[in-house]
Amino acid sequence: MAMLCTLVPLAVVHAQGLLLPPGVEPAAATANVETPVGDGKDRWVLGATLSSTPSYTGGTERSLGLRPVLAGRVGRWTVSSSSARGLAGVELAGGVSTTVAQTERWSLGVAARLTHGRSSSDDAMLSGLPDIKSSIGIRASARYTLAPGWRLTGSLQQDLLHAQGLRGVLGLGWTQPVGGGWVLDVNGGINLANARAMNTFFGVAESGARPGRPVWQAGGGLESWFWGVGVVRALSPHWRVAGSIGRGTLLGDAARSPLTVHRSGNVAQVSLAYVGW
Repeated sequence: MAMLCTLVPLAVVHAQGLLLPPGVEPAAATANVETPVGDGKDRWVLGATLSSTPSYTGGTERSLGLRPVLAGRVGRWTVSSSSARGLAGVELAGGVSTTVAQTERWSLGVAARLTHGRSSSDDAMLSGLPDIKSSIGIRASARYTLAPGWRLTGSLQQDLLHAQGLRGVLGLGWTQPVGGGWVLDVNGGINLANARAMNTFFGVAESGARPGRPVWQAGGGLESWFWGVGVVRALSPHWRVAGSIGRGTLLGDAARSPLTVHRSGNVAQVSLAYVGW
């Protein structure tokens, strides 16, 4: 409980869209879970997520990982992990984010988030290539409510530290209670990247070429399309459980890269979290 008390309250915020990394990140249910709350709507979240993902985007091996679910509020800024989306009964952007403008149907936000790198030891196909460092990305995002339960999202994210390029995502989502306290969320969309971002993950420099892995210079454009299905349920006024599956398929130069062994990859995760107020 000492750890729980260190988190800052999380105020309810509107969705600001999300920028998926290369490949796919599974959907998370984002509708409010109908359970009693304490006085006011300030909340914090602490939990864990178990996930199964490809070892790298386009690879054949898989990785099983356990990561924390964290969310809280510092002034007008929300601090959250991407796996906390939906578990507080509110929508979170991931990273350090804030809403800069909003109406009943649309919202605009900005965020800074940690981006994941890649190690040459993650897969035999990557052996001899330079590691991709984790970095910080600055993101601008927008969300528009098309109809009750339907949302359109878009984001642009620029890397700050290691010149890893510009990425974008366009997505469409639908959220609906399905009975028994469960809330269903279905989404899909496309990822885009400029040439710098594509070459970061899918290019092969002359120094890294070898038989079966020739030099490859990727151009910008469509990187992948994705879909995801997620559910969330309140087990009690404070405890939440969520699960999701998703699939991403590489397109264009990302799909043609010599590093791409499998164009499509599946992701699955399950989360348990405590929501306080």
